[in-house]
Amino acid sequence: MHLWPDTLAGRTLSLLIAMTLVLIIGSAWLLHDERRERFDERNRFHLLDRVVTLARLLEDADDEERLRIIERVAGKGDDIVLGDQPRVNSPPRHPLEHRISHELRRRLHLDDKSSVRVRIAFDGHERGFRDKRDDRHKPGHPRDFGGVSISIRLWEGEWLNVHTDNFEGPPPWAGKTLQLLALLLVLVILSGLYISRRMARPMAQLADAANRFGLGQAQPPLAEKGPREVRNTVRAFNQMQERLQRHISDRSQMLAAVSHDLRTPITTLRLRAEYIEDDEMREKTLATLAEMESILSATLGFARDEAADEAARSTDLAALLTSLLDDHADLGGDVNYTGPEKLIFLCRPIALKRALNNLIDNGLKYGASVAVRLNELSEGVKIVIDDVGPGIPEESLEAVFTPFYRLEASRNRETGGTGLGLAVARTIVYAHGGKLSLMNRPEGGLRAKVWLPHYNGE
Repeated sequence: MHLWPDTLAGRTLSLLIAMTLVLIIGSAWLLHDERRERFDERNRFHLLDRVVTLARLLEDADDEERLRIIERVAGKGDDIVLGDQPRVNSPPRHPLEHRISHELRRRLHLDDKSSVRVRIAFDGHERGFRDKRDDRHKPGHPRDFGGVSISIRLWEGEWLNVHTDNFEGPPPWAGKTLQLLALLLVLVILSGLYISRRMARPMAQLADAANRFGLGQAQPPLAEKGPREVRNTVRAFNQMQERLQRHISDRSQMLAAVSHDLRTPITTLRLRAEYIEDDEMREKTLATLAEMESILSATLGFARDEAADEAARSTDLAALLTSLLDDHADLGGDVNYTGPEKLIFLCRPIALKRALNNLIDNGLKYGASVAVRLNELSEGVKIVIDDVGPGIPEESLEAVFTPFYRLEASRNRETGGTGLGLAVARTIVYAHGGKLSLMNRPEGGLRAKVWLPHYNGE
């Protein structure tokens, strides 16, 4: 199973979704950090405000009122004590302690630096507030702390000692924020799907047109749409198709002219040969002319097959094969068929029938019998044609597909043929996007394997 999509649209969409997720996660992390900083500032403001207010209230109250004020001001996590000794005995160590001490002295109008002492109890956990201006975050200079102790000298040497670890943390993510992020992701997916499919559609149309053209089906020029690189590719394909069609048309006209021009002198020579008085010479001359005409017809037929413009249509391959075998059986051939009774397949039936007929005919010429097997596969169809003849030398299994190539030992002109049957068969199979191969059977004889791919033609 491949996690990375195989299509251009799928990869574009996946990349877009991945980038969006990274952006959302990064934004959420930055937002979370910003929210923490805002709450840290809020906690610090509240702490300073409470301590300053408490110090001013105690300074103007008598002893009984001070106790009531402390009792009412102290909350959960607070420890407030008045005494003649400060609980914080050392000067500030951390920059944040210096800033809190300076802010308290400024608000309380205290000039002596030793009159305000601050100690932060760092615990390494994400509790309390942090100072965003302090970017040092290394051993010995932690940014997170668990509690704050403050000692302030008020009057007559009396100290206000305050310790608190009552700090508010940022609230959990709001449901509306999460809903907006999810909606953003959905919108990105939908818009990305639309854009990626529009980008990939011209390439899919180009691939379909190239497949059709490879199967011999002329295609109208494709619309040049999409990005510039895609438009350039489509334009190049249209130009290539136009040039090939023009070349095929010119060659077809040339072959028609050659056929006409050569048949006329051959016919003339045959008529003149009839006036040769020497019977043996006359028969040899007529035989040579007949051979020339046969070679000419086979050559022109081979060239025309390469340029055939037969339209592909749905065909019952099983019926096509059984009709071919019936024709050979009527002529005395030993043939048999194995396969489904019906198999609908998109092909050019006339051309494919000629290719299969050439293979069956070769098997009957050089073997006592022919067995044909038809199988439907997930990716196409396979046709196997076995004969019980002498086979072909291993070094010639590929060479026999060369036009006019003949095996002198058994497959020569004396047994019929011009060396074009297998070349024609392979050309037709290739035009269907398939493959044709030969191999010698271990039990003797030759096996021809034809594989044709499925193509919906839409």
